[in-house]
Amino acid sequence: MGLVRLSALGQLATINQGLNTSGRGAGARPGDWQVRVASVGNIRDDRLALDDLEVLAIDQNARTEKHLLRPDDVLITARSTVVKVALVPPAATRTVADATLLVVRAHDPGVGPYLWWFLASAFGRRQVEARMSGSTTLLSLSAGALGEVVIPLPRPRELTLIADLAEVSERAYAAATEAARLRRTLFRDAIIDRLRLAAGATGAGR
Repeated sequence: MGLVRLSALGQLATINQGLNTSGRGAGARPGDWQVRVASVGNIRDDRLALDDLEVLAIDQNARTEKHLLRPDDVLITARSTVVKVALVPPAATRTVADATLLVVRAHDPGVGPYLWWFLASAFGRRQVEARMSGSTTLLSLSAGALGEVVIPLPRPRELTLIADLAEVSERAYAAATEAARLRRTLFRDAIIDRLRLAAGATGAGR
């Protein structure tokens, strides 16, 4: 893969904790600005599920606007029992992360998808887990600790290739997942219909 340099994540990106939306230390006061809020529970299979994000009405100001997510930001658990990682998709408009997540924003365009791939890899997860603290019931990760994770960074041309591969892989994953869902639905409905028709033919189930 050509030359690869090692860099600390903190040198490649800014890392900030998500917006605290409740409690005494909340950084957002109630208001009329509606935003979607991503939390640890919205990350499934290394993807951000946009369909069930909570909608919150908060005060719109410079502080809260700074927390708006951008496409290719990387979300990683700040408080959880397991490491979860997700790439923010373009569809995540007017969305913020809550305080259960850290937001990693690459300094250079095109680096975000690679950081997501790395942090979601088995090796990347081990690097993150080694820097988490706490008990088995709740682990925490600070922005500073995450920034110490060492990333093998390829050249810009290869970063572009990796980003393209990530996009193709995601499309294939989405297509395969949808195909599997349709097969499961068709199989289930076919079995139920056969049983229903058989029960009707024999007079059962009345």
